[in-house]
Amino acid sequence: MSKVISVGTAELPYEFLQSELKGFADSLLSRNGQGPGRMLDVFDNSLIEYRGFVHPREWFEGEKSFRERSESYLSGALSISRSAIKDCLDRYGGNTGDFDHIIYVSSTGVSTPTIDAILLNELKLDNHIRRTPIWGLGCAGGAAGLSRALEYTKAYPRSAALLIATEICSLAFHGEDYSKSNIVSLALFADGAAAVIVAGKENRLYGLPGISLLDSLSTTYYDSLDVMGWEIVDDGFKAIFSKDIPSIVRDRVRGNIDELISSRGIAINDLSHYIVHPGGPKVLSEYERSLGLEEGAFAHSRKVLREHGNMSSPTVLYVLGEFMDSETAGSGEYGIISALGPGFSSELLLFITE
Repeated sequence: MSKVISVGTAELPYEFLQSELKGFADSLLSRNGQGPGRMLDVFDNSLIEYRGFVHPREWFEGEKSFRERSESYLSGALSISRSAIKDCLDRYGGNTGDFDHIIYVSSTGVSTPTIDAILLNELKLDNHIRRTPIWGLGCAGGAAGLSRALEYTKAYPRSAALLIATEICSLAFHGEDYSKSNIVSLALFADGAAAVIVAGKENRLYGLPGISLLDSLSTTYYDSLDVMGWEIVDDGFKAIFSKDIPSIVRDRVRGNIDELISSRGIAINDLSHYIVHPGGPKVLSEYERSLGLEEGAFAHSRKVLREHGNMSSPTVLYVLGEFMDSETAGSGEYGIISALGPGFSSELLLFITE
């Protein structure tokens, strides 16, 4: 058993109302005389009110090469990763000597050396610190990184891991792409970063308040490689979405949760809390329906979606942070952390409150 001690999130330099972004998308996609029309209704149906970005509006108005997007990823990811780490450590009065492993998760850009190596140099971390960069897990990355932190701290109970999940999703916006997937991307995705400290049960941080991680389950569904991912185009990445995602949630997620919890003698009705990645309003509704919950049950997920949009991998960690800040949980209550991503895959963790 390991414990989540702290969750920190990044401060983004630019924040926009969803209504502003709808107008911007309309002007961006209408430059050549071809307007997006009613496809922009997805902005109004998204439940989102605000989204944050590392760039001002003007940055998106001109065409960008793959190199320019990569340079932007490097600078943006470093900036908001630092912000999230600081917030995470400040929340419990910690310092950069508290962890001996960095797990860095991202899917929206490439960097070699990886961002965690650059952060190690900038923050003057212990040069023997272990590093595990993880790429390509998309929206499932935050939960998967948390699972890897659990496994590490179970194997090394005196250790603590720092998980960083950082995405610059706005780099996948394309101003001359009228496909439905690009317009959904324009309507839902945002930039963001989260940092989490996970401590093993023999680590000195373990005595601090937090939630205890009990177990995890990773599932990759056969014959679903085209459900979600990136298409590599000349000027960067382009989002791939399938209309089948809500039906996959409806048909498969409950079975995965049952598989995880049944080995511990726990039933669905024993679960008091759900920390779910808010991929979009339809996905949240299908989660609730499949679990027999009332519409709107995922209050923390909807709050994060409303205030930040879908930031891919860090989003579920933002929801985790909201839950830990809420002080609504009693002691000894079970909960699930859940996110879905490319593969098509599911990442689940079982936790218990103190």
